[in-house]
Formats: sequence, C-alpha cells, structure tokens
Amino acid sequence: MTTNPPRRQFTRLRRQLTDGERRQYARMASLHLVKLQQRLPPRARIGLYYDGFGELPTQPLLDWCQRSGYRAYLPVVGSLGRDNKGDDDKRLRFVPIYHSKLINVPTYIHRLGMPQNRHRHLLWATELDVIICPLVAVDKQGNRMGMGGGFYDTTLGRSYRSGAKKPLKIGWCYDFQVVEQLARQPWDVPLDGLITPSGLMWFKPTHIDESELKTSSADTVDTYLHTLGNDDAREMLYYSQEQNFDSDELSSVINEARLNELLAQSDEFLSSLNGEIGDFDEGDNNSEK
Repeated sequence: MTTNPPRRQFTRLRRQLTDGERRQYARMASLHLVKLQQRLPPRARIGLYYDGFGELPTQPLLDWCQRSGYRAYLPVVGSLGRDNKGDDDKRLRFVPIYHSKLINVPTYIHRLGMPQNRHRHLLWATELDVIICPLVAVDKQGNRMGMGGGFYDTTLGRSYRSGAKKPLKIGWCYDFQVVEQLARQPWDVPLDGLITPSGLMWFKPTHIDESELKTSSADTVDTYLHTLGNDDAREMLYYSQEQNFDSDELSSVINEARLNELLAQSDEFLSSLNGEIGDFDEGDNNSEK
C-alpha cells in the first residue's frame, strides 16, 4: 500500500530556496511553455494562482499570457457563499487579471491564509482553457497532492468525470516535488500535464469511479478543521506546514546523491542556454519601464 510522504517535507524544502533561486527555476520552467501553447486556441483563458508559500513563481506564467495574447485569471474562494455547515462553498471561480505584475494586483488575505483578489466578473472553471494547479507533490502518473482543502478537486471533479476536454489541468512546480507514486483517492482529479524546470510531460487519462465517492477530501479536512475551533486555528494550520527544517530534519529527507545529480543537471542546462535567460531578463526590464 502506497503511503504519501508528509506535506511539510515538500513545503519546507520550498522555503529553503532563496528568492533568486526561485526566479531562476521559474525562468527555466517558462521556456517549456511553448510546448503547452501548441495545444491552446488563440486568446485562450488561463487560470493562474498566487505563489505565496514558496511555490515556483507564477509571474512568468502571467508574462507568457500577456506576450501570447491570452487572458489570465486568478482563483476566488467563497464567491458562492457558504454551505449548510457554514463553510465556504468549495467551488472556485476565477477573476480576470488587469495588471502586468501579480504583485500589483489588489488582494486581501482569505481566512484560510491565501491572498485573493476582490471579484467582480467571475468565470466558472469550465469557461477556462487551462488551469495551472498549485501542488505540494505530484507523481509520474499525474496524481497531485494539494494542501488538503479540496478546492481544486471539488471545482474540477464534475467536468473531469463527464469527460470534458477543458480545462486542461497543468501542474507547475520544482523538480524535487515530483515523486514516483502517490496514494490516489477516488475523488482526486489528476493532472493532464506537468511543467517543471526540466521540461513538460503529459499524462495518460485516468477515471474517477463515482461509486466510490462516499466522501471527499474537502469533507475530511473540514471535519478536522472544525475540531480546531476557530479561524485563527485554521490559519495556524495553513502556515504550520511552512516552517523551516532544522539540520537533522533536512538531512533525513534529502537524498544527497540525487540532489547533487539534479544540481549538476541544472548547471549543465543553464550553461547550454547562453543568452536565452539574459534575453528574458532584458524583456522583463523593458516591460517595467
């Protein structure tokens, strides 16, 4: 039986990276977006997210959308009110981005800890062509481990079970977040593809068995959160997964030989790019003038 590694193993490793390292890895990943573009219609609608917890930065995704004539959107939690338990409806909707930089988008902090935009004109997920899905870990079959709130699985579950071709569900993460295999629950919605600094991979379609949908990850997490008693505890839970490793913990989860191999591959890849990253930076600087 497959047992998933703890989420904090990955979220804490993300926090070990410097801002410069995060930007560098995001630029490397953005070079593979041209392969995704081959599957998109003109003026495609792309759902993004804020990288507020050490994730691979998403600003290059917004830059790509603007260069390609695509419309970018951000997720909104709770726009549909609350359910009969008093919790936010789990279905996400998406609001257009009207700024060239995510840092300039007006936001407020949702009670679960994530920043989100004040919303006016909102789209359903099925109106988007692509959703870039945040993740903590992903396996080589496209199974995704999120933060545990169930928002994306709830939002995408119905269209996925119906066999709808859109939106495409694309992961965006560091290479160290890719593992061999994760345990899959009946309600989990797998990714169609994944972009990392190393490249883009596509996954074979899988199927959700509706007869097994007796509960959902969202229900399970909400039940647990209710036992914590208040909104402050919810926020503490969200942020508690983001603390730094101490040296003993770090040495226990890092495969040093594999890490050195990945670093060597990254150095070789960057050396082969020569002026490409420099051109990317120059474009960023010009866009800010």
